[in-house]
Amino acid sequence: MDSSEEKINELLLDNRFVDWVINPNSPYAGYWQEWLAMDASHVQLAAEARKFLLMVQLAEEEDTDPIGEEGLEQMLDHIKTAATVKKSRSYRMIYRGIAAAAVVAGLVLLVKWLQHPAPLTSPETEKQMAYNGEVIRYNGNKEDELLFLPDGSKIVLSSGARVAYNLLMNGDKREVTLSGEAYFDIAKNPQQPFYIYTDKVVVKVLGTSFRVTSSGQQESVAVASGKVSVYLKGQDLEQSAAKIVLPKQVCTYSREQATLVTTMMADLPVITAKLGKSNGLNFEDAHLDTVIKTLEKMYAIPITYNADVFANCYITVSLGNESLEDILKVITKTIDASYTISNYGIIIKGNGCR
Repeated sequence: MDSSEEKINELLLDNRFVDWVINPNSPYAGYWQEWLAMDASHVQLAAEARKFLLMVQLAEEEDTDPIGEEGLEQMLDHIKTAATVKKSRSYRMIYRGIAAAAVVAGLVLLVKWLQHPAPLTSPETEKQMAYNGEVIRYNGNKEDELLFLPDGSKIVLSSGARVAYNLLMNGDKREVTLSGEAYFDIAKNPQQPFYIYTDKVVVKVLGTSFRVTSSGQQESVAVASGKVSVYLKGQDLEQSAAKIVLPKQVCTYSREQATLVTTMMADLPVITAKLGKSNGLNFEDAHLDTVIKTLEKMYAIPITYNADVFANCYITVSLGNESLEDILKVITKTIDASYTISNYGIIIKGNGCR
């Protein structure tokens, strides 16, 4: 797969890009417009990815039968021919990536979800619902990008890197899959350990800051503060002797020996400046719409509410490094409202402000 195909692949797997293509009122419009303006090549990449998404959407609207792998590959081959791409095998890899992120024809389900998010019918239905929505974030910029996770953790994602995680992170574990390089600042929660999965390595942490690299032939974990446990995929963390990595140490996967090697770091990762730019949220007499759009962009989670009902709601509040749920509790209490969370996103309901 050449570099342009890889980038189209990443765009198709980025929830924010799909939302921007499908949703006329996407909260990510500004982000992608800036991205297009950065480089002329971005325009062509976005056009090819957009063409595929719209073809899938059109096919779904015209045919009640689900679109299978063969149908998706025919669409991809059509785009491939238009873009004079040489190898169709690469596009099959795009489909497999999409299928891994959801299910067979998962992109179609994602498109339908973005068009028609299904409402929660009752509290009982909500309790029974499987919260399995996945968020995929890709940094297509040349500069590092700061991401916020719903548990209060932060990630500085390097250029070309991608992370995937559960929309709500509400399971027994907080799990993230990483491709590329990223710096993590993890919110402490001993009852819900944080796991990072790369191609060969698994990192377990309760709360600390560190850098993980998973690109090409290199896989490593460099710790800035706290400590982490590192072990190979396929090993049982409780049964095997995991490597404990301390501050100023780096644990590297040796492909030749198929083992982990720990050494001292010459220099600590210089990423803290990016993290320091986010010292919490501060709103002063801000309209609820402004607050909602800020949260949607920060957490890549769609938030639904009745704009007419809450037209007179303004908020003044200062928040630190709270989790997304804690932030929602503060905001909804301020405007005398309630919220529900599901794999479709967040719904805020109430009687509005007078």
